[in-house]
Amino acid sequence: MTSSHRNHLTPLPVVLTSVASLCFAGAASAAEPPVLKSGLWEVVRMSAQEPGRKHVTTMCLDDSVQAEMREFGMGVAKSMCSQNERSLEGTRMVTTSVCKMGPQTITSKTVMTFKGNTAYHADGSATFDPPMANVRESNMSIDAKWTGPCKPGQKPGDMTLENGQTLNIKQQMGK
Repeated sequence: MTSSHRNHLTPLPVVLTSVASLCFAGAASAAEPPVLKSGLWEVVRMSAQEPGRKHVTTMCLDDSVQAEMREFGMGVAKSMCSQNERSLEGTRMVTTSVCKMGPQTITSKTVMTFKGNTAYHADGSATFDPPMANVRESNMSIDAKWTGPCKPGQKPGDMTLENGQTLNIKQQMGK
C-alpha cells in the first residue's frame, strides 16, 4: 500500500509507539543524543504482552524529520505531561514522564542506549491508571538500526508498517 492509500483507521498511538524513541534524536548540542544517520532505519519492537512476536517497521529518516519529531514530541509533552524529564550520561539516555491522555494517567520510563548514530536499543515501561483497553502495565523493547539509503521513491518521513502500509510521519504529526 502506498502513502496515497493511507488508512485513516491506523491508530496514531501505534505509529507513535513505533517511532517514539526517535523523538529525542536530532539535537546538536553535546548534552543531547546523537543526530541519527540519514537513510532507511529498521525498527524492531517487542512487548512483554506478546512474547516472541516482533513488530518490524522501516522509516526513511533525515535531519528535518528528526527535528520535526522532536518538536512534535516536546509539544505533546508540554500539553499532556505534568512530568517529563530526560538525562543523558555517555551513550545512555533515561526519560521519565507522567502524562494525561483522556481519562488515563500514563507513567512511563524509557532507557535508551545509542551505538553511535547508526543504532540504538530502548527498554520502556508504562503503567495506565485506569487501565487502557484492559492493560494496566506495558513493557516494550526497541532495537533500531540504520540499514542504508532510503529506497527509490521514498520521501523523508515515509514509514512502512509491518502490514505493508506506508504513511508519512510528517503528515501524521499534522505538518
